[in-house]
Amino acid sequence: MTQLWMNAASALPYTDDVCESVVVALLRMAYSDELLSHIPLVAWGWLNKRPVLPPECVALLPPVEESVVQRIEQLGGVKLIASYLHIIWSEKNALLCDELSVMGRLIREELGGIGATGHREDLIRRLDHVLLQLDQGQGNPSAGEDYEGLWRELLEVDGEAVRILTGTSPSYHPFFVY
Repeated sequence: MTQLWMNAASALPYTDDVCESVVVALLRMAYSDELLSHIPLVAWGWLNKRPVLPPECVALLPPVEESVVQRIEQLGGVKLIASYLHIIWSEKNALLCDELSVMGRLIREELGGIGATGHREDLIRRLDHVLLQLDQGQGNPSAGEDYEGLWRELLEVDGEAVRILTGTSPSYHPFFVY
């Protein structure tokens, strides 16, 4: 069934709406233990297209679950992980304690080191946008502290990588101070 779904989705001409629908369906299927292992590898590549999901699609996303994250880690490495986080981070989405724990682990374990610098910078910009939207009163106000914590964790991991590379303090000074 999942292979037929992916074949049908791949046959459609690419549009933002198609990409949003495929990504939401993919993440909802991945949430099912019965379907997770049957999702074709090519389906996960849709995450790298990084659609910015509208609020009605964000509301359809299942919670972040360790089994899904582990599958993404197995299949695609840092790029796919960064794409996944980029998609699910939204000012409309408050995070659960377990989700924060999984995301914090991803940041520390998968997005650390010198090779992930570009991915961290991209995710920092994504969180800057989410936090700006929250500061402007858009989205779920209870999400602010959670995203701020993830933002700080990314900056800390980035600073550690810079210190390792240069032996000095990081020179990245974010425009927004929260």
